[in-house]
Amino acid sequence: MLPLGEYLAGRGFTVSGARLPGHGTSPSHLRGITYRHWIDSARSALLDLQKNCARVYVAGFSMGGTIALHLAANHDFMGLIVICAPVKIYINFYLMRLLNLLRNFKQEVQQNIKDPAARKNHIAYDSAPPSAGLQLYRLLRAVGPEIPGISMPVLIFQSTGDGIVAPENANFLYNRLAKAAARDLVWLKNSGHMATLDYDREMLFDLINQFVSRDNNHIFKK
Repeated sequence: MLPLGEYLAGRGFTVSGARLPGHGTSPSHLRGITYRHWIDSARSALLDLQKNCARVYVAGFSMGGTIALHLAANHDFMGLIVICAPVKIYINFYLMRLLNLLRNFKQEVQQNIKDPAARKNHIAYDSAPPSAGLQLYRLLRAVGPEIPGISMPVLIFQSTGDGIVAPENANFLYNRLAKAAARDLVWLKNSGHMATLDYDREMLFDLINQFVSRDNNHIFKK
């Protein structure tokens, strides 16, 4: 998320990036962490922003997008950006990938970056404990029923070539957001899961900039 944050900061926005517990240190630090710890960390960052900024938007990538959906269902802010976020378990899709993802996390993630330069510079854990996968599942179970109650504008991005989050998630999420004041689904056709780093990143950044720069009385053209 750092390149997106730097892009928006360079255009005058105040940006806060929440580092979730167990992330950015060592895989062993994920043990004993629950999805509630992740939600609490993201909520704290949101509340800090709201103390200093009149207009606040929340953007989340992958599991961060799922957490952002929870924040949107329980807090009031201007709009939500969700990037390649899981919201539903597609058994056939994950049975083939989950074990490899937990054992060879870095390799699996890097295979989901089409841009070779971005792939070379990407940093990730080598593995993830099974408990982290269980907490992600529990997060999805908790957030799923909350999605239909979200009423703020939502911008959804999904890579067609995502090998980590089933692309079908995006249509499912879009349909569940029927009460949103505005909603749009943008398909990224030249990116893997790591869309904020991949070939479509400039288009993604530009659309997010447009979304947070305008009054949200419009719906992007699908």
